[in-house]
Amino acid sequence: MATDDFIEVARFGSELEAEAIGHALDQYEIPFFVKSEDAIFGQGMASASIKSASLWVPADRAAEVSELLGCVVKLPPDAAEEMGESS
Repeated sequence: MATDDFIEVARFGSELEAEAIGHALDQYEIPFFVKSEDAIFGQGMASASIKSASLWVPADRAAEVSELLGCVVKLPPDAAEEMGESS
């Protein structure tokens, strides 16, 4: 399946959060990938400075993911519109 067939279904404050939620979909055999900006590590930093990350799933499974994760995450407005939902 090409990544062109995937849509963004949620945004998170870190890649770790996005990966954790994505792996919750494993039991439903829903593929996913996470897009994030590079983590920034520097001398003297106690931890990484991580920018936001987004969770992407196949467009034809997005409604199912929305239902499964509805109590945990809210769809970005553009994804909700693409699936015909209102926010």
